[in-house]
Amino acid sequence: MSTTHHGHHRRRSVLGAALGLPAALTVGGLAAASPAAAAPGTVDAGAWTPLVLEPAVTPNPGAAPEVRLVTIAGTTFLQARGLISGNLTGDLRIGRLADGFTPPTSHVRATATRNNSQGVNACRFEINPAGSVTLFGATTGNPITWAQFDSVQTVWH
Repeated sequence: MSTTHHGHHRRRSVLGAALGLPAALTVGGLAAASPAAAAPGTVDAGAWTPLVLEPAVTPNPGAAPEVRLVTIAGTTFLQARGLISGNLTGDLRIGRLADGFTPPTSHVRATATRNNSQGVNACRFEINPAGSVTLFGATTGNPITWAQFDSVQTVWH
């Protein structure tokens, strides 16, 4: 491998680690970018904004759910963090984007971790064009008692 290739790899790894993004999300945009475009200043991380939760959902006091947009080399990603608890027994709207947070133009979906029950430890986190945030995958026989959003990172539409 050439020195240049190793340099690009290090930059992607450092950038991915700094933003908490998996390397797969940073590879495409930076690999296609010219060296000048991959220079510092191509990352724009927006402010963390709390989700407005439904009454049936309890935020973790030390990690209330928040979202932000991060733009890397021209591609915008949604990043989420936080933890909720409750007794979700079906697909349920857990909240909405805060006023002023522009909703996506199409459905945005990602995987979130949840309580491990009957071998299921993930659920679908989805934001629709109206700004509603829904969790999918709970049933009466396999309720979601908590979900963590730190793994939610997806392309924003």
